[in-house]
Amino acid sequence: MSLWHIAWAYLWNRKLTTCLTIMSVALAVGLISSVLSLRQQLEQRFAEEGQAFDLVVGPKGSPLSLVLGSVYFMDSAIGRTPLHVYEDLLKDKDFVKAAFPIGLGDTYGGFRIVGTTKELLDHEWKGFSGEVRRPFTLEEGVAFDKPREAVVGAVAARQLGLSLGDTFESVHGSFAISEDLREFDHAEHPYKVVGILEPSGSPFDRAIYCSIESIWEAHGHGAPDHGDDHADDAELDWSNSVSSVLVQLHSAAQRFEYEGWINENTDAMAAVPINVIKDFFRDFLDPIKGLMMAVGYLVVIISAISILIGLYLSIMQRKRDLAIMRALGASSYEIFGAVIIEAFWVTTLGIAVGWLFGNVVTYILGLKLAHEYGLVVTPFGLSSEEIRAFATVALVGLVAGILPAWQAYNSDVAHDLADRQ
Repeated sequence: MSLWHIAWAYLWNRKLTTCLTIMSVALAVGLISSVLSLRQQLEQRFAEEGQAFDLVVGPKGSPLSLVLGSVYFMDSAIGRTPLHVYEDLLKDKDFVKAAFPIGLGDTYGGFRIVGTTKELLDHEWKGFSGEVRRPFTLEEGVAFDKPREAVVGAVAARQLGLSLGDTFESVHGSFAISEDLREFDHAEHPYKVVGILEPSGSPFDRAIYCSIESIWEAHGHGAPDHGDDHADDAELDWSNSVSSVLVQLHSAAQRFEYEGWINENTDAMAAVPINVIKDFFRDFLDPIKGLMMAVGYLVVIISAISILIGLYLSIMQRKRDLAIMRALGASSYEIFGAVIIEAFWVTTLGIAVGWLFGNVVTYILGLKLAHEYGLVVTPFGLSSEEIRAFATVALVGLVAGILPAWQAYNSDVAHDLADRQ
């Protein structure tokens, strides 16, 4: 019988202790795995969508709120931007390839209604792997062409039960329509569904798109009258303004130069989405990741202590068995190796179970993220960072087995054979 089989047999003979030790390792590995997997995939998903536009231009304030609200539809508009900012961007052919106005303000069933131009539905860009991303591709129907016509994202259409030809009424704010809140909706201006987008696995699936004029009309104003220099304040707030502008430049290399020019020479603020998201992960999420990783490795240390104590007590209980093995020809090195193999079995099984557990947690949280934010997280992957973490756990587990193995290595064969307890 090989040392591997002998080690496994000893572990099997004390199933409860072995299972508890494996689960302690699995708990630590599961926590580490889920934290690393979610952190990596969330950053990748955010960055992927952040590449969709070179700049977001809006009112001065928080760049993070501007990007989250305008690109990911996860936040409310931070204010209004004069319409001429959008018009000036369109005229700047040296830098600007395309510009899309964004009007935020209303929702339906908790999904953001986004006023823009139908040119946004033709927008495409290259992802990190070089593939062309087209999240606004129509699955059925046509693009909106008139005020109060709507194109619905795939997730919004599915969860709201909307299909072509259906009508709905928008509501102020980010809450869903209920009978108690009817005074906040726009029953006099219903939207009609004219198109539904293909699923893209992005936050764009969770929005409802319409013309910017629809947003103006919903708030009591039609298209702006540029000949009226005495428009009242309310009209300036809505029909002469947008929430932000999404900008695609001729080259990504122009981002920093054009961002700086807008921030220094206009009353608006420009932000590069991909940089804002990177800063967000570094400043806000990395500390949380570090804390969770510290907790995970603390549990690893506790698990290592459990391995050490379990193996040490096991050695003390079977000193006579080990002495018999020595008497039958097993060397002290083989005894040492058998105990190390036991530590290896416990650690390896703990890592395997923990990886599975961590990915199940990632899958469950991924369903929540997809439902709430349209961010699709793919579980059951294995990143290089996870491999390094698992290798560390394995090393700690093996080190924990050294003391019991050394105890077995230095055992007194004659004394242990004579001991009948």
